[in-house]
Amino acid sequence: MSKSVSRRAHRGTSRPFRSPNVSIVRTIAGSLSGHGKLVGRIAASGIAAGALVAVPAANAAPVSHETTTVEPTVEPAKLVEAPTLEASATPTAVLTDIKQLERAVEVQERKAEAARKAAEAKRKAAIAAKKAAEAKKKAEAEAKAFAASQEGKIERAISVASEQIGDPYVWGATGPSSFDCSGLTQYAFSAAGIELPRVSRDQAAALPTVPNDQIQRGDLMFWGSPVYHVGIFLRWENGQAIMLHAPKPGASVREEAAWDGWFAGSTHQA
Repeated sequence: MSKSVSRRAHRGTSRPFRSPNVSIVRTIAGSLSGHGKLVGRIAASGIAAGALVAVPAANAAPVSHETTTVEPTVEPAKLVEAPTLEASATPTAVLTDIKQLERAVEVQERKAEAARKAAEAKRKAAIAAKKAAEAKKKAEAEAKAFAASQEGKIERAISVASEQIGDPYVWGATGPSSFDCSGLTQYAFSAAGIELPRVSRDQAAALPTVPNDQIQRGDLMFWGSPVYHVGIFLRWENGQAIMLHAPKPGASVREEAAWDGWFAGSTHQA
């Protein structure tokens, strides 16, 4: 009686590979040309131009690991040549594409950053110009308001009187190139919009008298009773009052220390 002989399937027979889908490979290679992982995937897959891969025959029987009395019929795997990938899908070409893409992105980023900085600089310049215009407008308004104020008028009078320094004293003269003492004060304050009487005695009578230690810049200084001379107070200097006036015949308009015996009349309260 014959015995059936059981044989195990050839465990050493390698499992055949499936043929790669060429369209998918090409799609991946084309669509991911700018992706940094493509090269690694291509190298890991082992797919390259001209590579040979094993594919099973259409009617090959499945490999079984079970004991059987019949030896399985297995046809040897056929070797077919894998399709050649396009040159642009090679690792070297992909790396080149990636580098070119990175350079293009860097260029665009630099341009975008430059444009952003230019826009920011333009915005800041516009803000600065607006602030400068507002500051100028404010300064002009303040200067106009000051000029219209009593203090502004007094400073204008002092400025006009200072412009006459060096002009000769002439009794009874009221300018514009020669002056007596009251002619100078009347001329300067009239130019600033503050009207004073013609002679020093009347000017003293027209202004409020203030204590000498409370005199302010632009107030008038008077001498005598009745009054015979007038000058414009400028400042204190080492405890000494400094005035601007037309002194006497043979002298000219000048600044100098005040003579003794003066009293103050306030133009700030005029």
